[in-house]
Amino acid sequence: SKEPLALVTREDDAQWSDFVYWTVMATFFAEENGITQANAEDMPSTNMFGPLRTRMFKDAIQAVGNYGEIYQRNVQSVVPRTGLNMLNSNPVG
Repeated sequence: SKEPLALVTREDDAQWSDFVYWTVMATFFAEENGITQANAEDMPSTNMFGPLRTRMFKDAIQAVGNYGEIYQRNVQSVVPRTGLNMLNSNPVG
């Protein structure tokens, strides 16, 4: 199906929405850069959400893996990752 799917968070909590968005984007980044649960320490540190959360992306990838690992573990047996479900490694434009 090509129906749009999206993360949904409360409209009145912009900081939480940003946190969710950037955490999901980190799983894509990790997959694109070959970072997995096994080498999560290779994820860059960030100060986006203050000094207490500089490891947030490393910790997220270490806990659940990159997008491909999450997909493999939770969805692959039901919806094989082909076509539109593949990582776009050759964007145009």
